[in-house]
Amino acid sequence: MSKLDKWADFLPAEELATYAKGKFGEKVGFGKRVALLNIDTTYMFVDPAFPQCGDGDPELVANITRLVIAFRDLELPIYYSRRDDRSHPIRRGMWNDKLGIAGDMIYSGDPKADEWPNAYAPREQDVVVFKNKASCFFQTPLEAFLRYDHVDTIVICGISTSGCVRAAANDAFSHNFRVIIAEEAVGDRSQTAHRANLFDMDMKMADVEPLDGIITELRQRQRAAPKASTQ
Repeated sequence: MSKLDKWADFLPAEELATYAKGKFGEKVGFGKRVALLNIDTTYMFVDPAFPQCGDGDPELVANITRLVIAFRDLELPIYYSRRDDRSHPIRRGMWNDKLGIAGDMIYSGDPKADEWPNAYAPREQDVVVFKNKASCFFQTPLEAFLRYDHVDTIVICGISTSGCVRAAANDAFSHNFRVIIAEEAVGDRSQTAHRANLFDMDMKMADVEPLDGIITELRQRQRAAPKASTQ
């Protein structure tokens, strides 16, 4: 099944035909070295006690956990992004104007907001990137870290599909990384926005792939990798 066929229930045939005409949606695939980029899955965005979370999604959290565990089992690199310090209004910047709770304690001062659930919290060997705006590439050293780590392929999980996930995917693509979106391991407050942005990323900047398929591919690649010499 082609990428366009996968989205036949989302867009009418005449609109899909315009994407087919432009040859959008070609498969990017995996490169030589794969890293996981876990975007903004702190309590602020997975715990419904925080207003930025919405209703919460236990299945999404379970899928993120499963993907992190798979990368750990395969000893592949894992990168995390989270907000930087938002306690000062200058550090918050334009969020002060765009977000009605930017100055509230629960957004700018609650320490739990920027912690991760234990199930997939970063370990000492993982890399955490602190960001001020949607993309974890914007004015951060993430690209330099990935280049030094010889990473050419990024599997993305996290929140939200229409915001920080999309912004990171776009920037990663712009930096010529191969981008794979773990379909069941990204989420959004709005299912409408979620689906629309998955479609758009699948057409223009990434491969949107099922979680099972990603994990199977990574395990097969590991089995096929040449064994290190013991001599």
